[in-house]
Order: sequence, then structure tokens, then C-alpha cells
Amino acid sequence: MKILAVDFDGVISDSALKSLFVSHNAYCKYFGSEVKKNFGGELFTFENWEEMKKEYKKEMNYYHRLRSYIEISGDFFAIVKIVEEQVQIKDQQEFIAYRNQLQFDHHFFRELFFQEKEKWQKKSFKKWFFLSPVFKEVIKGIQRFTKEGQKVVIATSNLGEAIHRAFQPEYLGFKMDIEDIFDKNFGKHKAEHMQAIAKKYSAKLNEIYFVDDQLSYLKGTDVLGVYVFLAGWGYCTESQKEEARKEKIPVIEEEKDFYPVLKEALS
Repeated sequence: MKILAVDFDGVISDSALKSLFVSHNAYCKYFGSEVKKNFGGELFTFENWEEMKKEYKKEMNYYHRLRSYIEISGDFFAIVKIVEEQVQIKDQQEFIAYRNQLQFDHHFFRELFFQEKEKWQKKSFKKWFFLSPVFKEVIKGIQRFTKEGQKVVIATSNLGEAIHRAFQPEYLGFKMDIEDIFDKNFGKHKAEHMQAIAKKYSAKLNEIYFVDDQLSYLKGTDVLGVYVFLAGWGYCTESQKEEARKEKIPVIEEEKDFYPVLKEALS
């Protein structure tokens, strides 16, 4: 049996700005009255979100570029700090160096981040879902693979429960069982997810085809024998694409290529 494993953020859903929504609010709560006034000192809400995107387009565009360097949830703190201090970061190495010199409680901020995320989901899941557009061609491709009898699973750094509700016809257009979502509880690296997937479905690792937009997750997974693909429409940078090609990792440049490329590979 062949299995198609797909990341969620950056492959299925463009949730970059939604993560800014959460991390900015969590950041303000983390610092309280001492926080510098990013985005006019206002918290993001469902009501002001569209206007804030227009007013602070430059800052949000810079944030979107920095999103490519995310490795752990605590990195969102570093990004908000970079935007606030107007620090110029050129690449992954500079981002890591800046993040590592920050003095803050990663665990505490991570908890604030997920508390803020849960709060807005509870207020209105529908409004929360539509904060981030989906990659429609990817959705169509997954639906076609499912109809063709292919096994499709999700490998995500999110909590499975946090995204499972979106897998309904009114949101993503198709259903998926929670058991088919392999989240951060299966390990910190996606290589651990692949091993869990192989075990659950009694499949061989070289029968898994994995698509992610984070090169760091693909490197270390490919050595297991898993077929890996970098999603070029996600949060990866041009330099990461170049590095992927040097590592012989195929790059699916655009979301419209998602189904054709993987169809050929699975065949």
C-alpha cells in the first residue's frame, strides 16, 4: 500500500498571517504594559483584521518572509520581536542566531500561544478558519487521490484536534478521521511521524510519499527511504529550494503541479 502524507500549514493552508494574529496577541500578553507598540499597540480581532492587514502591509509582508524560518512554536516570539525592533534578517542562519540570543521563557510563551489560538477558535471556528486561505489545487488533488482509493494522511506540527475540525465539507471540502492525522505527539521531527505512519498502516517506509514546505523536516526523513517533496508554494525560500535540489529532493514548484507530480510518482 502506498501512502501520501501531507503537511498542513504551508501545504494545505496558508496560515502564516493567522499565526501572526495569535503570536502578536500572545506577545502583548507576555510583556503586558512593557510591550513596545507593534501594530499600533492594538490586539488583533476578527473585526479589525482586514483593516490591520491593509494598514500594516509592510510589516505583514516582512513577517510572511520570516515565517519561512520557523522551526518551533517559540520562533513566533522571535519573529514578532524582529518585526518590532526592525531587525534585518537575511537567512535561516541569521534568524537562528538572533533567536538563540533572546532571553525569554519558551515554554511559557508556547502555552500563551496555544491558549490564544484556542480562545479564537472557540469564539467562532468559521471566522477562525477563514483567516487563512487554503491552497485550492492541493485540496482538489487530495480529493482526487482519495476518490482513487489512495491513502492520504496528515503529518503536522499542530495538535491534531486543533485542525481536525477543518476536515469537513463546509471547510476543506472533505472529511478525514482524527486517526489519520499524525501530530506533534508523534514526535518533534517528521521522520518520527513517518515511522508511526508506517507502523499504523503496516506499510514500508519506501511506500510513503511525503510533502512538506519545510526543508528541515524533509532532510532526515528521506534517509529512511521515504519519498520526499518540497512544496514550493509554501513558506520555503528560494535558497531552500536550491538547497533541496542539491540534496536531490524534488521541488513541486506550484500548487497546480501537486496532483500531476505525485500522480506520476505514485504510479
